[in-house]
Amino acid sequence: MRLLLATATGAAVFASGTVTALASQSAQSSARADTRCAGSAEFSKVEWTEAFVPLKDNNDVTVTVTLKNPFKKGADGKWTKDQDNKAVRDITALGGEIVKTGATTGTKVDLDLPVTPTITADNEQSAALGEAKVTGKFTVTKDDKDGKWLLKLNPVRGSAQPCVEEIAVGPQLKLAGASVTDPVVVTTNDDTKVAVKATVLGGATSVSAHLYSNDGNDSVDLNLDKGNSANSWYQDTWFDSDFNTGSWTLDVTVTRGSESIKYERADVFTVQLKKAKKKKAKTKISFDVNANKVRKGKTVRFYGAAYRGSSAYSGKGVELYYRKKGSTKWVFFAIAKANRSGKYSKVVKPKADAYWRAVVTGNSTTSGSTSGYEFVDVR
Repeated sequence: MRLLLATATGAAVFASGTVTALASQSAQSSARADTRCAGSAEFSKVEWTEAFVPLKDNNDVTVTVTLKNPFKKGADGKWTKDQDNKAVRDITALGGEIVKTGATTGTKVDLDLPVTPTITADNEQSAALGEAKVTGKFTVTKDDKDGKWLLKLNPVRGSAQPCVEEIAVGPQLKLAGASVTDPVVVTTNDDTKVAVKATVLGGATSVSAHLYSNDGNDSVDLNLDKGNSANSWYQDTWFDSDFNTGSWTLDVTVTRGSESIKYERADVFTVQLKKAKKKKAKTKISFDVNANKVRKGKTVRFYGAAYRGSSAYSGKGVELYYRKKGSTKWVFFAIAKANRSGKYSKVVKPKADAYWRAVVTGNSTTSGSTSGYEFVDVR
């Protein structure tokens, strides 16, 4: 598995932000001890657009916070209004800071308070005015570190306390590894499965693969599917004997939004042709004896027929074996040659009680076979 060359294009863009100095790293430490913003007395939600370290152009992240009770309400349940019939703010200011991973200084996040609505008879008790969304922005550059960034919010209202949210900033888009089945062995009578796998960091939205022959014009393009783990991608394809053999290369392109990075020679592999073996012809051998009992010194005749496939095995030498009664070892005795019809016979003078059988040996094109046995009782 090799990663030799990567080229990046594009970037995801959301909005722009404002940069100022933050007190010190101690601010980050103290912020961690504060209440979490979402679900607190001051905020019902804190949301943000996708945060990650970009490849090239800045990633401007928009933060949206939902304020609880941004305006004052009287004891009569009606929203308080000023002389111009505008709602009176209960939260008079909202400060925001973002502290990056490992940073000793930070950036200010400007959060503009919601526009004060005009209070009328129609909305003076409206529940909708009990919440308001406020947005701010911060920037992630290609030189920043991924990890947990801290967003600190400081609402100005009575006894309101600062709170924090941890924002997970994803890593820069990167191909950590890729592989193809190696070698790919194709045959003349079947398709061969080829597995393509990739490990991608940084939350890719799509991964594509380009497989191509280094010795010809063959190529395959694939869109990989997301695997069970967060960073894994995979896809299977099929090669047959029509594909070029020899050296092949895998290029991988990973994409997140409008960002894209191509890795050339992410892996190399070979395609080999394996010729299918021809099936051997089957043989069959029959075996019999003209008498199963014989006096010592007398003869018996063994006979049968040999076949190769459905035809007579003309001229084939049939080997005769015996195994003495009480023994487990078969011993070669003689060869009987099959005639044009595949028939053979052999006259034998047995010397002791034994089992007899016939064997047709095999070769590179023909399988061998063994007959059943006959017992000859010598008296």
